[in-house]
Amino acid sequence: MRIASSVTIHLIRHAEAIPRTAEFPEPLRYLTCRGRTRFRRVAAALKKQQAEPDIIVTSPLVRALQTAEILAETIRFCGDLRVVPALGPGFTIDDLRDIIDSSPQCGEIALVGHEPDLGMVARTLLNAELPCSLKKGGAVSFRVDPDRLERKAEFSMLVTGGGKVVTDRGKALERLQAPNRP
Repeated sequence: MRIASSVTIHLIRHAEAIPRTAEFPEPLRYLTCRGRTRFRRVAAALKKQQAEPDIIVTSPLVRALQTAEILAETIRFCGDLRVVPALGPGFTIDDLRDIIDSSPQCGEIALVGHEPDLGMVARTLLNAELPCSLKKGGAVSFRVDPDRLERKAEFSMLVTGGGKVVTDRGKALERLQAPNRP
């Protein structure tokens, strides 16, 4: 039985990580100094916007775990991080539904994962025609009705990888749908 009738979700892409090499394959890539510094700004912006997740759910990959730890530290989160393999590459809207359903007491959930998956979930929640993509360290937040996830999502804000908060849905869509630059 669901306690919260609606849930705030924060989709957060991991911060900038070192490039993949033979020495550091995909699962072991860790955050760069620049990535950590920039994400602290994003986490501070989320805190300033009064993000107070009941749980922080993260991909098991090192760069996502490190991003989730910075978020937890910055917002003074007191709980444990929940590592969910489904938040690794391949995350879908159905996985989001499963996470929400497995946390009926939670009114706010932060999820730390990867592209292109988070962008595809954001596109579904935004009911956008064009593909969406979160920049490294960026976050997008929604208020959702768990029973009508795809049809009843309300955009709350976008926090850019540099920590700028965008609350206008149209401007956020422009940023989320802008072509990736190197």
